[in-house]
Amino acid sequence: MNVGGPCFGLFVDIYETLYCSMYYDDQVVKRSVNDSLITANLVAAGTGNSGSASNELAGPGGISVDINLDLYVTDCLNDRVQLFQPGEFNGTTVAGSKSLNRTITLKCPTGIILDAEKYLFIVDYGNDRVVGSSMNGFRCLVGCYGVGSQSNQLNRPFSFSFDCSGNIFVTDTINDRIQKFEYFEESCDNSLVVETMYSSSLTSNSSIYFQDCSELDSYYEAIQMNVSITGYYTFLINSEMKTMYAYIYTNNFNPFNVSDNVLSGSGDSGNQGQFKVTAVLQANMIYVIVMTTSPRNLTENFAIQGSGRSYVTFNRIREYL
Repeated sequence: MNVGGPCFGLFVDIYETLYCSMYYDDQVVKRSVNDSLITANLVAAGTGNSGSASNELAGPGGISVDINLDLYVTDCLNDRVQLFQPGEFNGTTVAGSKSLNRTITLKCPTGIILDAEKYLFIVDYGNDRVVGSSMNGFRCLVGCYGVGSQSNQLNRPFSFSFDCSGNIFVTDTINDRIQKFEYFEESCDNSLVVETMYSSSLTSNSSIYFQDCSELDSYYEAIQMNVSITGYYTFLINSEMKTMYAYIYTNNFNPFNVSDNVLSGSGDSGNQGQFKVTAVLQANMIYVIVMTTSPRNLTENFAIQGSGRSYVTFNRIREYL
């Protein structure tokens, strides 16, 4: 396959079609590996001009194609992941900026893997982490404690791969290393699960912040959390008005930059009055769970049921300055 520039990402689908993402040409091109004739490459996505429209890309990198030939592309300079269905040149944003169900903020994603259940795993290059989706939305998996060179940190990860046990191998470019992160399996033994309850309300006296730099302000409550045993924790959220969102932050929450330190997040997109947020929490670390609403200035009651290997200590933060 001859192309007019460097390929930042490669993928071979089940029909042995080879895909190449051309970062500097803002396109993804493809051709059959079994094509013996010298033919031109086909355009799979992008117009060749940098842009943010649904048919455009700006710095495409990682590629993943599923068994239905749906093409997923990391669109670095647009801070999003685009889905292009077979024969379609207009993509749908499935993660990051302007996605329909936005539960994660991306900054120049560069790598992507799709599992058998169509859950996405993304190298979030600019945020120095790896995130993954589940039935409860996106959550941080690797590099959730800020940029650095410690064993639980990354500095400009670029690509990654899974082994058959679910362990993740990540290229950690600035640290000049490849890091292995072992899969931590969720316990199915309910006898080991400890439950903790917390309830409160968003009122007209609650703190206010601006979501995603918009002009619409929202009430929120910040609650500090601590656990005594490292493990997988689930937070079941119940609310009355079915408009709640929950975000878990490591160390602290900055209401002036809500994308900093995000570990996990989810919302009541199904309008059921109940949803879950999951995360692996470390013992003796400080976490903050932020409860807020999507429409502006709504007040409502909510309850949090935390379950995991230890009790979760909840302490409401009265003022967050």
